[in-house]
Amino acid sequence: MAFIINENGIEQKPGHTNKIATANRLGRSMIWKVIAQSVIGSSHVAGGRGCEDAVRYCQVPLPDGDEALIGFVSDGAGSAAHAAEASTLAVNQSVQIVHNWIIAGKEIDDIALMELAEQVYDKLDQVAQKKEAALNEFSCTLLGFVLLPQKACFMQIGDGAIARNDGSGYFTHLWWPHNGEYQNTTAFLIDDPSLKNLKTKVIDESIAEVALFTDGLQMLALNNETETVHQPFLNDLFKVLRMTENAAHIDILNNRLAGYLASDTINSRTDDDKTLLLATRLKNGKQVV
Repeated sequence: MAFIINENGIEQKPGHTNKIATANRLGRSMIWKVIAQSVIGSSHVAGGRGCEDAVRYCQVPLPDGDEALIGFVSDGAGSAAHAAEASTLAVNQSVQIVHNWIIAGKEIDDIALMELAEQVYDKLDQVAQKKEAALNEFSCTLLGFVLLPQKACFMQIGDGAIARNDGSGYFTHLWWPHNGEYQNTTAFLIDDPSLKNLKTKVIDESIAEVALFTDGLQMLALNNETETVHQPFLNDLFKVLRMTENAAHIDILNNRLAGYLASDTINSRTDDDKTLLLATRLKNGKQVV
């Protein structure tokens, strides 16, 4: 699968791929190679709407010289007046909270992930009240991960999916996307203050590759008949990411990812906003996978 550079530019919300800290840009050895983009869907362009997806990630240097990786994506509900603001707030808050926890040495487990979702819910509620808007106008999904050297933590509310390399080169999903009675319905973070739809999982092992994507890419990345990850889609993308050698190459690839997600090839399969985050790990300067 080739990446296509869109010479006409991609309409995106600013700051979607910004990072709190990137180790290789701070003079440390590169440990995680990450690319991530949110790209507007053709139906949003036709309807005069902006991109309502958001993505944020952060690489956090650890005292032992290793590195933690945090990543979150969100899809604002198309029916919500403040969908774009909600998704951006959700990913920014999530990454900032977890970043602070790691710096403070807080143990991250299922209880902490519930606390994280509660804090993001409360923030959305506060913003809605300040704007004198109904809370459901800030409906959005939220899914993400915290990858530590010997532990991986995942959470998800709504559709979209998280896929991980199982160590053999095969990608498996953490949870199948949450859809309601109809294919285009799902659960949102603000649906219930008890967060009954929140899914969390903590795995006590090192994970070397992970992908996050919103529902705009489900038809390409997942096989509905077998409820499995469509292996060629992720394998082809990761194959290119694994070959990158430095930060400059990653920046080029990240720009090409935006062009690829906005290409006719992708838009012929999905007209929704599309968000994709890919991360692969190095160890002692060598590719793990």
